[in-house]
Amino acid sequence: MWDAMLGQGSERETAIEGISKEIPLGVMGEPKDAAYAALYLASEESKYITGTDLNIDDGILAGSTATPNKE
Repeated sequence: MWDAMLGQGSERETAIEGISKEIPLGVMGEPKDAAYAALYLASEESKYITGTDLNIDDGILAGSTATPNKE
């Protein structure tokens, strides 16, 4: 999906650079980032975690000043 949206070559690099500037950690996430979180939650190491949200968003929510939609 991202490949088609971001274009190719220098157009793609420019798009990634622009998006990365808006992300608190300064880099775009990759599918493997979500996969690692899923593996952790499926592992024995996460046995004490119950009923929580795990935001895999490169810090976007932590650095956001947006207010929730109350509709």
